[in-house]
Amino acid sequence: MSKDSHHRIVAFTKDWDDVPTCTTHILREMGKSMPVLWVNSIGTRKPDLRHPSHLKRIIKRLLVGFKRAELKENKIRVLSPILIPKVQSKLTLWINRKLFAWQVGRELRDMGDGGIEYWCFVPNAVDLLPSDKTGVRVVYYCVDDWTKFHYLDTEWVANKERALLKRADIVFAVSRYLERKLKELSEVAVHYMPHGVEYNKFHKALDIDNTPQDMGSIPRPVIGFYGNIYQWVDLGLVMKLAGRRADWGFVMIGDLFVDVSQFADIDNVYFLGRKEHDELPSYCATFNVAIIPYDMSNLRMESVSPVKSRELLAAGVPIVASDIPELREFGCDVLIAETVEEWITAIDMQLARKDNDAISGKIIGDDWKKRVDRIRDIVEIIEV
Repeated sequence: MSKDSHHRIVAFTKDWDDVPTCTTHILREMGKSMPVLWVNSIGTRKPDLRHPSHLKRIIKRLLVGFKRAELKENKIRVLSPILIPKVQSKLTLWINRKLFAWQVGRELRDMGDGGIEYWCFVPNAVDLLPSDKTGVRVVYYCVDDWTKFHYLDTEWVANKERALLKRADIVFAVSRYLERKLKELSEVAVHYMPHGVEYNKFHKALDIDNTPQDMGSIPRPVIGFYGNIYQWVDLGLVMKLAGRRADWGFVMIGDLFVDVSQFADIDNVYFLGRKEHDELPSYCATFNVAIIPYDMSNLRMESVSPVKSRELLAAGVPIVASDIPELREFGCDVLIAETVEEWITAIDMQLARKDNDAISGKIIGDDWKKRVDRIRDIVEIIEV
């Protein structure tokens, strides 16, 4: 892949078994030729022991204890570090630094020689970076506007991001919004880096004839969505659309993080739960139109760049989406809608299309391998 393939990568990201995002694709691509230590979530907020998912994660981490990292694929090994979440005092910060240095140090010794790259996909990773900068690159790969998450301490996370920007050797932003924001704060170059796509995986949806079993009884046309279903997915809009078009089948694929009991009596909306990433092309093959119905009153939506958009297009599926700035560039392949009437009209327009191969062909240049090759070219300019 690169002249720096002997470098070792330590990546602060989300949990390995979570739904794949750009983090996953970038690190998996680099992990084909470079040793990567994937550091599972280090926590951006204090856990709430009353929350089942928080308690489950704490128990899981404690059971793992101080186990060594586990080799997952190619040159990627995954570490679940024992750390104090959302540290604020100097004492807890010192404890975390010592714990992390010990846990990561023993892994690095088994990952060969050469320089080290710290890839920070979360801003609080700055707390765990080594004080010695010799032979070290720090990359901040910004995937979100962290100050717009309602459940985070925005002042705390903003301070961490500013500190990381001071430490970073290079900065990437996945949307134009984030690029503009970070350029005002960063002393080093900020590079706009839109998402890629596993093109061959999703392109094959155009040739898939087998319908997934749980799609067999769903009426056509199928209006599909996939992704974690959080509060920023506009389910109120989905309900209105389903009411206006009772003959359409609305398929919602993804883990539920909100109450959907209001759909109990809605016959044409189907919540199918999470599907693994390798299964998604088979579901895309059943979609006549895809929707990305995000609630734009959520301030975070201005900065997002849905990875699914290129995946759906690679599968030849036309899209209708909320007015997400990063999706305005796709022209007729992603129609933007705001009112219910606009959504209905736009979906009708996309249903009439027969140029699925052409839709897919426009995305072929965005394959993740090409994207990561570009990322590596930029990173390797920085001397260590």
